[in-house]
Amino acid sequence: MTGTEQRIVDYAAEYMIKNGYPPTVRDITAGLGFKSTSTVFEKLVKMRQEGIINYIDGSPRTLTVPGCCYVRFNPDGEEDRDDGK
Repeated sequence: MTGTEQRIVDYAAEYMIKNGYPPTVRDITAGLGFKSTSTVFEKLVKMRQEGIINYIDGSPRTLTVPGCCYVRFNPDGEEDRDDGK
């Protein structure tokens, strides 16, 4: 994994733990100081091909990092865990 890929994984994991949901490409771009969302998207595509992360095409906030677990609450206020699977 390259240094940039590690920064993206670390940022995504911290973001998910802090916010309870995954970051968007724009969130990652702004959070890491990149100038272009296309640069971040290209990195994410490569990282998914290598099995470093996963996401659902065309759906925002579906990024998962294997081994990263975060907690979010559903509209009823009940805890809903996502373990990155």
